[in-house]
Amino acid sequence: MAAGGSSAGKSSGWGWRRVLRLTLTVVPPLVGVFLIGQAVVASIGGDIRRWEFVLGAVCLCLTFAGRLVPEE
Repeated sequence: MAAGGSSAGKSSGWGWRRVLRLTLTVVPPLVGVFLIGQAVVASIGGDIRRWEFVLGAVCLCLTFAGRLVPEE
């Protein structure tokens, strides 16, 4: 009975920290690459959008925020 009671406090599936860490590790780089790619294509036509480059770089830097989330 003690073994069953001790495992009741832990989630058997994905914990919220694991989901948060995975989300911060995967989503911002994809968004960042998309924004930078879109800004590069627009800059070829002469429309330089610096805010898209900056926002894409910030999204790529958010990848490191996923490493700050502690593992369970």
